[in-house]
Amino acid sequence: MTNEAFAEHLGVAVRTVAYWRQRHDMVPLPAIQEVLDAALERASDREKEHFRLLRGRGASLSSRLSDVADDVAGLTTWITATDTSDNSIDRLASAAASLAEIHTQSPPQQVLGEVMRLHQETHNRLRTDAQRLRQTRELFRIDSELLAHACLLFGDLGDNEKADSYGQAALLCAQESGANEAKAWSVQAKTARWQGRYAESADLASRGFESSPLAPIRLQLAHQEANAAALLGDRNRAQHALQRAEKAAETTFPNDSGVSAWSFPRARQAVFALSVATYTGDPDGALRAAAMADDCWASGDPLVPATWAQVKLGAAIAYLLKDSLDGAAETVAPVLDLPPELRMSTVTGYMDNLDRHLRDPRFVQSGMGVALRDQIRTFNAGALRNEHTVEGE
Repeated sequence: MTNEAFAEHLGVAVRTVAYWRQRHDMVPLPAIQEVLDAALERASDREKEHFRLLRGRGASLSSRLSDVADDVAGLTTWITATDTSDNSIDRLASAAASLAEIHTQSPPQQVLGEVMRLHQETHNRLRTDAQRLRQTRELFRIDSELLAHACLLFGDLGDNEKADSYGQAALLCAQESGANEAKAWSVQAKTARWQGRYAESADLASRGFESSPLAPIRLQLAHQEANAAALLGDRNRAQHALQRAEKAAETTFPNDSGVSAWSFPRARQAVFALSVATYTGDPDGALRAAAMADDCWASGDPLVPATWAQVKLGAAIAYLLKDSLDGAAETVAPVLDLPPELRMSTVTGYMDNLDRHLRDPRFVQSGMGVALRDQIRTFNAGALRNEHTVEGE
């Protein structure tokens, strides 16, 4: 039926019928609805069936529009729903950064307890709280740094198996958050080095270097690769990595405190340079690196006890390579007084290496050598051990 015929049948204007046909979802006024109902009663069965189909389509469209509106409202509510405040996340991030700053100035067990407490709080928020997506990513980033820090500390306490698992978890969290992965690669490279997995350590450090930002960690990763390559006996790779380290060192980092878990000051650079020189057969180069560290401390750089001890012990090994037992004994003497709570595994590892050199036939019959080996055993026997138990283990 045309608009004109239908309008004449109902006694309404043609434009009214045209408007109804354009607006299927329109609700007529009561008086008009009565006219429409009366017209429908006089219609044939075929026309009534057609009307029911049209009404069904209109209801379906109206329902779909309502569902879409409900969906959008629900999506908005879901995205903005959170029981985690930005302030609480900022507090976790600030606390994690503060713990990294005291890393080199406090006993590892003490710092580890605080790191694990903060990790547990962050982990619980991720598992039980509702967050916005950006908040979840930030919590994963914070936990990645805490797990990486825990990896360092477990390694310092001689628990490299646990350090390895925490390092892997740190990398997963960094990847989940979309944050930079350099710290996670670095701590894994450190663990692999102290487990004697030198090739893997070099590769881990190399991967971290490729993804690292312009920050101290980039410089450290290059040195880590060089050191692992030297321990592996790959002189060429060690030298190439040192060249990358020298290039990275051209960038200064004025905001770096020099004492954070993620700092890499000149004295720490000297530790790695000393080690590379030792394992590539250059004891004079090792002693130059030790002298560079001493100059840094004399000029006011922060003195980190563990770094200081490693420099002294590395220099003592270099003296032995030059057949100078007197020089080695004199260099080691002040380290023997290091408090037990600061005798972390990296320090005792250097002591073990010094002991191996003292077993050389050149020194084994020397009274000074025998006495020094006794002092090393006493020193290591009094070293700290990992007594920290993670909740749930």
